[in-house]
Amino acid sequence: MNKKRIFKVIIFLSLFLSIIMFSGLIKATQGLPIVFTKLGNYDTGGFAFDIAIRDDIVFVSDANAGLNIINVSNPSNPTLISLYELDRAHKVYIEGNIAFVTNWIHGFEIINITDLYNPEQLSLSLTGNELNSFDVNDGFAYLGADVSGGLLIEDISDPKNPILIHQYNASGDITAVNVKNDIAYVGSSISGVHYGFTILNVTEKTNPTIMGQYNTTHWISGIQILGDLALAAIWQQGLLIINISNPTNPTLLSHYFDGGATDRAYFVEGYAFLADYNNGLEILDIDDPSNPIELGQFFDGGGAHGLATLDNIVFIADTNDGLEIIEVNGLFSTSESVGFNSYAVIFVITSTTLLTLANKQITKSKKNRIY
Repeated sequence: MNKKRIFKVIIFLSLFLSIIMFSGLIKATQGLPIVFTKLGNYDTGGFAFDIAIRDDIVFVSDANAGLNIINVSNPSNPTLISLYELDRAHKVYIEGNIAFVTNWIHGFEIINITDLYNPEQLSLSLTGNELNSFDVNDGFAYLGADVSGGLLIEDISDPKNPILIHQYNASGDITAVNVKNDIAYVGSSISGVHYGFTILNVTEKTNPTIMGQYNTTHWISGIQILGDLALAAIWQQGLLIINISNPTNPTLLSHYFDGGATDRAYFVEGYAFLADYNNGLEILDIDDPSNPIELGQFFDGGGAHGLATLDNIVFIADTNDGLEIIEVNGLFSTSESVGFNSYAVIFVITSTTLLTLANKQITKSKKNRIY
């Protein structure tokens, strides 16, 4: 084989590899495929229910144990920092050095976590009701109570002395709460018969008023808000995506259901992440909120109740397995989203260089050729 042919072969192979690399990156931007890798887990005691994250520390509420504070700086080897014992721990929220936890027996507990090794109770509100959900916003706690407890609004500006200032709709249950800019988005039910997604104006804490409502056929277990969209997790009927641009008239954009039991739904970098008791972690493409598309699912037999994310790692509160740590590849890489990376650049530069050398060699051969 002469030199000219060798150079042509090298150029062809380089360009071919460049095309493969580039096309692979394009596939990644189209959501093909998502790869789930289980990195580690930590058994929290028997019934993990909710999870929150701060830096490389996760807080997992377990109904049988309490609040687990876990170091996840090494996701393959999560280690317990401390356990704050608490009966029937349910939902958890972290703000600065304070943990807010609800439980099905005692009510609403505020905990100082400045010293992670020695968390201390700041206060305990004995609400007299089982608490399903809650949110904290601008110095107030909004507690969703069961057994016809309604929505309890507490002033928590002094976390050592929370003050109940109003109880709204004491004839009904509040199953989910999310508050943004003095608007409360709640899942409500009355006598287990009438269900709804209700929008309340809570500017006046002692006099919340209904702005709008969308009726559902089952109770809402979790609500997340982003801009003009609401994700409403329906325990037995999947996910509702609701347009809330007009709070007086929320309208359904789409309904996603694959037979599971969706407990919580989260906005994550343009996707919807679902914590599903029957199907585990599900990821949906919601670029078109009127047509959500499932991209992938991780399920190993446990029941997902809550989740939190850090970069491309998902931390799941799994009923039986405790804390599960899952790496998700194929969604978040910056190099993938822009369509090229350093390898593609190297291939292109190499190909260009080889082409230049080949042209020089061919030109030189022509000059030296004897006719």
